[in-house]
Amino acid sequence: MAHIMCTQKLWTALNHPRRPVGDVEHPLVKGTLLGDWAATVTPFKRRDLVVALNAQTYLTLVFPLTPRPRFRANFATALGQALDDHRIITKDVAVRECAEIEVARVEQLSDRELRSVLDIVEFMCGIEMEYHDDLRRVQWNLNQFPHRKDDPCVPSDALLALFGSVERVGASGSRTPRRPRGTRTPFAAR
Repeated sequence: MAHIMCTQKLWTALNHPRRPVGDVEHPLVKGTLLGDWAATVTPFKRRDLVVALNAQTYLTLVFPLTPRPRFRANFATALGQALDDHRIITKDVAVRECAEIEVARVEQLSDRELRSVLDIVEFMCGIEMEYHDDLRRVQWNLNQFPHRKDDPCVPSDALLALFGSVERVGASGSRTPRRPRGTRTPFAAR
């Protein structure tokens, strides 16, 4: 069963949103790969954004905190967009991973190493937000940022390695991730 581990800021903002799940140790949604998430909330340009980090791949999601009752739905939407952007388009895979967010246990973040990485990602998100308003583009760019961890160290590469057995096909039959609309490579012709 996946956990959403919240910083104190997010825990307070969500008013301790424990969802009663009992003492279930086995996954409620079978066939998921991503697992646990760490998340924080931070103000950017007069709105509160959640920055979530997958503990296994460091896949980063960015989505609005408000409205608070839609926290899990916004989380699942951002995850679905990230999976789509990385061309992990097998519908049942995306549905299972997003469904896991709906039943994940919410608890406080206690892992210091994960908190440290989340702080770095939050800082990088602030920089990205200075240049882009589109959260999907910010999310994409953050997933190209390398971290100090096992190979692959780039979240996009780690996600693709994790879902390596899942069919990823682009519009022209390529197997490479696609950038969100409106983005281009740094050296694209102008």
